[in-house]
Order: sequence, then C-alpha cells, then structure tokens
Amino acid sequence: MKKLTVLALAAALAAGSLASCGTYTDASEPAASSQPSSSSAASTAESKEESSEEAPVSEGPTEFTIIATQPNTLNMIQSSSNLDSYAFYLTQEMLFRPYDGVYEAEVVDTWEVDETNTVYTYHLKETNWADGTPITAADFAYYLTALLDPNNGSASAATLIDTYHFVNAAAYNNGECGVEDVGIKALDDYTLELTLEAPVADFDGTNITVYPLDADFVASQGEALGGTAENYMSSGPYVLKEWVYDSYLTYEKNDQWIYAAEQFPTDTVTMVQATDGNTSVSMFEGGEVDAILTVPGDYLEILSDYIVTDVFSATKAVQFNTYGQDDPEKAALLSNKNFRMAMSYALNREAIVGAVDRAGIPINRYNYGAMPGKTVDSIFEEDYAVQSVPMTGDAEQAKAYLQAALDELGYASVDELPALSYLTFENDTYRLMAETLVDQWNQVLGLSNITIELKPIPDAIGSMINYQYDLYYTSLGGGSTPSSFARYWITGGSVNDILGIGKNLFSNEEYDNLVKAASSEFDREKRMELYAQAEQILIDEAPLIPIETGVNNAAVADYVDGFVYNSFDNAIELNYLTVNK
Repeated sequence: MKKLTVLALAAALAAGSLASCGTYTDASEPAASSQPSSSSAASTAESKEESSEEAPVSEGPTEFTIIATQPNTLNMIQSSSNLDSYAFYLTQEMLFRPYDGVYEAEVVDTWEVDETNTVYTYHLKETNWADGTPITAADFAYYLTALLDPNNGSASAATLIDTYHFVNAAAYNNGECGVEDVGIKALDDYTLELTLEAPVADFDGTNITVYPLDADFVASQGEALGGTAENYMSSGPYVLKEWVYDSYLTYEKNDQWIYAAEQFPTDTVTMVQATDGNTSVSMFEGGEVDAILTVPGDYLEILSDYIVTDVFSATKAVQFNTYGQDDPEKAALLSNKNFRMAMSYALNREAIVGAVDRAGIPINRYNYGAMPGKTVDSIFEEDYAVQSVPMTGDAEQAKAYLQAALDELGYASVDELPALSYLTFENDTYRLMAETLVDQWNQVLGLSNITIELKPIPDAIGSMINYQYDLYYTSLGGGSTPSSFARYWITGGSVNDILGIGKNLFSNEEYDNLVKAASSEFDREKRMELYAQAEQILIDEAPLIPIETGVNNAAVADYVDGFVYNSFDNAIELNYLTVNK
C-alpha cells in the first residue's frame, strides 16, 4: 500500500506573507502541449548554446540575496513542496531544464521516440557530481524509481504515475512487481530509456523534471537525507554550502556543472527567511537584500518601481473533507452536493478577493492554465467555456440549495447543523480570507457553525494530508495545460485520494473516463474539449469551491539584471542573472 501519495505543494502565494507557500503543485507537470516527435534534441540544445553565449559576464565575485521561504526538506524522494523545488533547480542538473516556460536540453545530447510514441531513448553527455564523480544514466533512473518505490512512500508517486504511465509504474508502487519490470531503465552509463504503457498527448519527450540521485549516497544517509547541507549531494549550477534552519541558505557556484562557464554567472546566492513585511521591505530598501520573492499587497505601492510580476497558475479554493473526520453527521453534510453548492453560491468572489488579496483574481472555475506565447496561442479558460456560479454569487439560489440540503438530511433549520472547522495557515492573508468567507456564509445562509482553526503551515498541511479538517483553503497548481488539475481529481488522484488508500473525496466514473480519453487524444482542440467537459462535471459536483488565482509580485533592485521567477516551472531562474552593485 502506498504510504503517501500527496502531490507536491503548490506555490500558494500568500500576499500577506513574504514567500511562496501552499498546498499543492504538480512537480512533473508538462510545460507544453505538443505531440511527441521522433526528432532529436539538437535544435533545443543549439538554442540553449546560443542563449549561453549571450549570458552577461560579471567582473569579480558577485552575490545575490533574496527573501524567500526556506525548503521544507531537501530529501528529493520525500519532497512535497515547490519550496524544495527552488533549491533543486539551483543545485541539481536535469535532463531538460525549464527556463521561463520552455524546456531546454541540458544533460541530454540527443533523444528519439519510437513509432508508437511510447519508447523514449535519451543519450546523455558525460557530467559530474560536484565532487567530480561521474553521473550516469543509472542516477537519473534511480531518481524516478525511488519516487515509485512503495517502501519510500514518496509524495510524488501518484503524480508520476498519473502523468506519464510508465510501464508497470503503478504495479511497482503497489508492491505487485519488481523495479526491474518498470519502464525506466539505464541501458548503459549514458543511455536512459523511458517506456510508457500508452502514448501521452501532453508529453513531448522534453517536458519532464528528472534529476540525478545517487543510490549509494541515499542508502548511506538514511533518514538524515536532505536534512542539512552535509546530508545533501549537489550536481547542478550551485552547491548548497550552508543551511541555517529558519534563517538562510547559501549556494555557491559549482565549477563541475556542465554549463558553469556560460550560465548562472552569479557566484553566491543567499535565500533569507523573513516573517513580516516591515522587516523585509526595510532590508530591501536598506540594500541588505537584492530582491523579495513575494511582496505583500500592502507594500506594492511602496515598492512599485521595483516590481516584477509573474502570472501564477494556482487555483485557490475551499476543499471539503467529505469524510467529516470520521463523524457520520459531518460526513453526510459535507458529502451533500446541495450543501456544497449553497456554500459556493453564497460567495461574492469579486468582493472577497478585492477586500482580502490585492494580487488575487476572482475565479469561478478550476483551470487557469495556458501561457500564450510560451506554449500555445489558445488560452483554455477563454476558449473552452463552462457554466458556473456567478462571480458575484447568488444569495437566493444559495438559500434554495441550502433548504434542499436541510430537507434531504432531515434538519429543521441551520441551527441543528453539526459544528465545522475551517483549517488554514497561521498567516494574515489566509486568516483574513477565512474570516471573510465565514462571515459571508453567516450573513447569506445564517451558518454560525463554522469555526476557524489556524495552524503553522507545516502543521496545517499535515492535518490536511491526514483528513483532520472539515473545510480547508487549498492551493492547487494548474500547470500550463488543464491536464494537471484534471488528474488531481480522478478516482485515486493525488489530491482526491491523498494517502493512496482508496479514500477519495470525490468519485465520478464519467469524469475519470473523460480525463483518461483526453490524456491520449493528440488533437489539441479535441483534447481541450474533453478537459472542459470533465471540468464541468467537477463544477457541478463541487468537491471544492474555486475562489481566486493571481499573480506573484517580486521586488528586484534596479542593479539586478536577468531575474526570472516562473511558477509554472516551480523555479527562481537565475540562469542569466547578474548583480551590478
């Protein structure tokens, strides 16, 4: 049985906090929506080399300091947070490195796919770990199989299985076969082969996140793996030199990295942990730091001359625990579709987001995925319409849904409803959002049975993973296509069945079939239509209430050039960053 199949945490950009933090993201989410091709990666590599030649060259050692929340863990097997991915991007080499939404060949020299679009063969360059030890195809294969190993209980297993459908990946994760039966193999030291059970329309051969991982090092570290800089092994642009928990991380340039001479020109990168807006803004204005990854809404005007904006794809929503923490009365209420619809229709999203989150954009659907100009011209949410609750809500319809729920459940009035807890982060913005939502439910529906439970981010996430909540304000990374969000909610999906034990918050056979059909439909228009049909079912069943999506506003000093933060890539991309103090 899978110990833990929660997908990786999304960057739920808390506008009132100083860093990205959140609930989920799909760490393996494809960045493009294109059909696999039998061509090699030569053109991709050439464009990377051309970009590298243009990288600015710094005079003397340079340092870049940014305020950004520290990782939860650097255990690459157990990682479940985009915050960890920021560190992996800087310290690990990759088969293909995403940069501003486009995957570029890094370790891969050439690659080909067979005529069935199921067998992908990658020919790798000779590269080294930071200590000079050669990296081989076996290290990349081990990273993927370690995520699938049922003994590891990796948070990324379900996402990896649902996204790529490697041969026997699910069977191995369920303990039904050996690792040698999985379609992930090192054919020799520099040849990696990935075999899929069936073609995957959203996988073009490049849009997969794969790092090397040394099996012997993992075994030698045991549970200490990734807990400190000493328990971590680097292969990428930087080496993690120091990690003072709850304070800062320091990265130093890795001369062993394959493109060390052409990219990541800044010698030292420091990520500072900060907890309040005043302190962070003061540090930025005083020149102690060169950037703030996420500027609180109250400070946007003050730092307006330094703001760099990134479109953020996460869907923030109120998620229902239909198991009601094993309380039958609460489970019946939270499982009632009419009650959930009443909660959704009672909300004026425009007013809520306007009052709570200046960087937020109110939404009444789930998929906000395509990046025009980087993946495809068509934007899913604009071109594939769904029917949903009005953005300003509908109080009368909400009351009608509530009355239907009361009638179905045998309650004479809302005063008889069981008490419900709303779990959220111990954070000003999340607290204010909770208070605003609970107040609207009270004002429109007369619901006075909902109490707010604030917990530190790791504790709140832990409670959510273990179904210890009734309502939870989640953040689900959408990626660049609707496929990621759709997969979250299939039966057994990595959000829907978060522990991989058959405890689904929502289940609909038609929905599952539509998502499955979409994943193997190579005609993009037809594929998007299938995803829209699936999304309509999710809207109609309302296992969660969409509230907002938004943007991330970073502050970057005017002497810094080349700063890129891309939430689709889960990376702070310093590939061509220079500091000219």
